[in-house]
Amino acid sequence: MTQTLIVIAYFSALVLVAVNIDKYMHIFQQSFYEYDEFFPALKTTRSLKGGIYEALIFIVSILCIFNPYFLYLLIVTNLFVAITNINNRPVAKKKFVYTSRVKITYAIIALVLLITVLGVFNIGKLEYSELVLVPLSLFKYFSVFMILFGNFLAQPILKLTNRRYIKEAKEIINSNSKMKIIGITGSYGKTSTKNIVTALLEQKFITVMTPKSYNTTLGVVKTIREEIKPYTEVFVCEMGAARLGEIKQICQIAQPDISVITSIGPQHLTSFKTMDNIQKGKFEIVTYAKPDAMAILNVDNNYIKDGIEKYAKDKEVIEYSLNGDTRYKVENIEMSDKGSVFDIVEEGYKITVETKLLGIHNIYNIVCAVAIARELGMTNEEIRKGIKKIKPVEHRLELKIMGGVLALDDSFNSNPEGSKAAIETLCMFKDKYKVMVTPGMIELGEKTDELNEKFGEYASSLDFVILVGKITTKAIVKGLKNKGFENYIIVEDIYDAFEKLKEMRVSHQNLIALFENDLPDSYIERK
Repeated sequence: MTQTLIVIAYFSALVLVAVNIDKYMHIFQQSFYEYDEFFPALKTTRSLKGGIYEALIFIVSILCIFNPYFLYLLIVTNLFVAITNINNRPVAKKKFVYTSRVKITYAIIALVLLITVLGVFNIGKLEYSELVLVPLSLFKYFSVFMILFGNFLAQPILKLTNRRYIKEAKEIINSNSKMKIIGITGSYGKTSTKNIVTALLEQKFITVMTPKSYNTTLGVVKTIREEIKPYTEVFVCEMGAARLGEIKQICQIAQPDISVITSIGPQHLTSFKTMDNIQKGKFEIVTYAKPDAMAILNVDNNYIKDGIEKYAKDKEVIEYSLNGDTRYKVENIEMSDKGSVFDIVEEGYKITVETKLLGIHNIYNIVCAVAIARELGMTNEEIRKGIKKIKPVEHRLELKIMGGVLALDDSFNSNPEGSKAAIETLCMFKDKYKVMVTPGMIELGEKTDELNEKFGEYASSLDFVILVGKITTKAIVKGLKNKGFENYIIVEDIYDAFEKLKEMRVSHQNLIALFENDLPDSYIERK
C-alpha cells in the first residue's frame, strides 16, 4: 500500500510541476528563449519566491520519509496548489503560443519524466523510496530546471527543423522574383508603421505582411511559408532584434527592396549592451538589403541621422522628418479627439491627409508610409483612401472606454520617446482631468532609472499619476518630486488602479486616463 501511495504522490507532484512548467515556459517564450533575459525576468517578477504552500509541500515531503501517512496530506496539498495556480492565473496580454519549439521541448520533458516514472516503480522496492518526492517538492525550481534541460536537449532537433523551414522560405522568396519586399525595423514604431504601410499599399497591390509581432527569423519564415503566394506583389516584413546579427539573418531570407528604420533608442539595451550596437544592429536592414535597394529613414532621430554616414553611404537614402530640410516633411498639423489632419510635402508636391490616429509618432509613421507609396507609384487618391481606412493599433494610443473610464490605451508602448509623445497627446485634451496609469519602463539597461526619472518629470504636466507596483516606479516618483509634483499614488496592481479611477470619477466627471507602458506578462508577479 505504501508503494502505491508513493506512486500516487509522485503523479500528484508531476501535475503541479506541469502547471508550473506551462507558466515558466510562457515567461521563457516572452524572453525570446534567451537565458540572459529569462533569468532577469524570473528575478524581476519574483516568481520563484516561495510562500506558505511551497514551505508546506517541502516539509510534508520530508516527513513522508519518516511516516508514510503524510503521503495522504502531500497528495491533497499538491493537487490543491495545482488547481489554485490554474484558477488564479491572470489573463495573458500576450498569449502563450504553442510553437514547434515549445511542442518539441514539451515532448522531451514528457519523455524524461516518463523514464523517471518507470524508475519510481523500480526504486519503490528499495528502502526510503520517498526520497524521490523531495526534489519534486521544490516544484518551482524543478519546473524551471526541466524547461532549461528540455530546451538544451531539443537544440539538435530544432536546428534541423529550422534549417528545413528556412530553406523552404528562401525558395518561396526566390520563386517570387517580381515581389517587392519592404523591410521595417526600429526600436519603436515598427509594428504601427507596418500596419499603416500595408493599409496604404493594399489599395493598389496584393500585399502580405508579417502578422502581429512575428518579427523574429522564425516568425518571418512562418509568414513566408504560410502566406506568400505566387501572385503576391508586396511583402511588408517587420524585422525585430534584441542583439546584433538578428536582422542580418532575416535579410538573408527576405532581402529588402526598400529598407525602413523608424527609430533608434535604448530598447533592448540590456541585451545589445551599448547604443552603438543598437545603431549598428538596426542599420543591418540597410547594410544587407539588395544592392539597388533604397532606404527610407527618419532623420529627426539623431541615431539614424548619424548612422547614414556610417552604414548607408552606398545606398539610395530618402529622408523624412516633421519639419526638417528633408525630401518628405509635414506641415499644418491639427489634432483633436477625432484624429489628426496635416499636410505631407515633397519638393513642391503636397497632399492633405486625415486619419483617426492620434499622436505625433503616428504622423511620423504615416509620412513614412506615404513615402513608400509614392516611390511605388501610387496616386493621391489611392493614398488618401488608404489613410482613411487605417485603424488604431490595439493598445497603442487607442481611444476607448475601459471599465467605464474614457481612456487612451497605450499599454503596449514601453519606450521613452513614445511615452513622452503619449503624454503630449493626453495634454491635447484641454477640457479633461488628465490621469496617467503606469508601472514604468523596462529593458532599458543601465539607463532604466535615468529614463524613468525623466518620464516622471514629463508626467508632472498632468493632473494626477497612478503608479503600479514598487519595482519600476521609484525613479518615476523621483522625477515627479523633481518638479514638485505630489498628486500621485502607488497601487499594487492594475485592478487597484481601476478602483482608484472609478473613485476619482465621482469628483471628476471629465476624467481621461492614459494607460502607459503596461508591463509584459514576463514581468508580472504571479501570486
